[in-house]
Amino acid sequence: MATHFKYGGSTAARTMGCPAWLRLAETVPLVLDGGSNPAADTGTMLHNCMEELCDQASPIETAEQLLDKGREYKGQHLTQELLNDKLNPALDAVDNLWTETDLAHIHVEPLVKIDTDIGGSIDLIGISKDKKTVLILDYKFGHVSVSAEDNKQLKFYALAAATDPATREWFDACETIVMAIIQPNDDGEDLQTATMSMDDLDTFETKYLAAVDLSDEPTAQPKGGSWCRYCPAEATCPVKTGAALKASRVNEITSDKLAEYLPLADEVIAWAKAVKKMAQEQLELATPIKGYKLVNKRATRVWNDQNAVEDKVRKAKKIKLADGFDYKLKSPAQLEKICKELGVDFKAYAPYISSVSTGTTLVKETDKRPAALPIAGLEQLNQMMNRT
Repeated sequence: MATHFKYGGSTAARTMGCPAWLRLAETVPLVLDGGSNPAADTGTMLHNCMEELCDQASPIETAEQLLDKGREYKGQHLTQELLNDKLNPALDAVDNLWTETDLAHIHVEPLVKIDTDIGGSIDLIGISKDKKTVLILDYKFGHVSVSAEDNKQLKFYALAAATDPATREWFDACETIVMAIIQPNDDGEDLQTATMSMDDLDTFETKYLAAVDLSDEPTAQPKGGSWCRYCPAEATCPVKTGAALKASRVNEITSDKLAEYLPLADEVIAWAKAVKKMAQEQLELATPIKGYKLVNKRATRVWNDQNAVEDKVRKAKKIKLADGFDYKLKSPAQLEKICKELGVDFKAYAPYISSVSTGTTLVKETDKRPAALPIAGLEQLNQMMNRT
């Protein structure tokens, strides 16, 4: 049975950014257990697969063996596509880390704790042959990119591992802690790493435990930030409801005010989503909400035995395979991964690849990407010049 701690790795950044979150979360209405959804369940299934593949005592050694035997979690099944796009790239990243950090031993999913209220499970922890390097590894299978740099969750796991009697001795001669995020995705590198020293870990310990102490104080004040994402108290948080109230008082929006209003807009959008999510959960739990109800989504026809239908279509005399099946070329990133697995030189496909942006997106000025040209403005200027 999974152990649930009051303070865990996934909430470390939130605890440090907003010590009041836990107190606020205790006041929200009852929510659906687990907050399960297909994407999250697929991620859990992939985590389970990686745990099995990296466990040195497991009889399963390859992702292909997992696929043959079948793996499932809450209706989400391991498929060839998930194997190609997620599992095999994740395994390659683990192999690269193993070599780069010269690992001698690993623990898979160890439960580490600071005390009875503070702890969690690390996806993988390893120690180098010279015992000077400790690896803290976390898998991310979602599409929201997560950085390893100054990652509070990984720092939390390192602190818990350095405190827990089961792994404490691994840090006796440690000089460098490697924090790694493995996130197979078309949008970036499958592997990200950052490092910290034992002195850095001591500094984090002081700051984190101070935040925990503050969170026990009834006077702790909420504070908004990136840590608000997935916070269970977001719908009722006074910071968020205050932002919504402030937005309702905005009479007009001018270009010189946009820089002031954009952060406010992000907060209000996130709050509105949290409110709708809470309302959905309350109705699912049979709590009435005046003026609202749940209805079933539009029903679509699905095959109840796809294998049987595929066999029937193949045998049909008047239906061509091209009429019964859709075939889609994989993306360059997907095909490159397959070529790597098969030992095929992908360079032969390079002349057929172009990098095409689908448009622009709004980000903060601190974003590392270069600013896009204001095409619409340039076109408008060109039209004005042509008229003169």
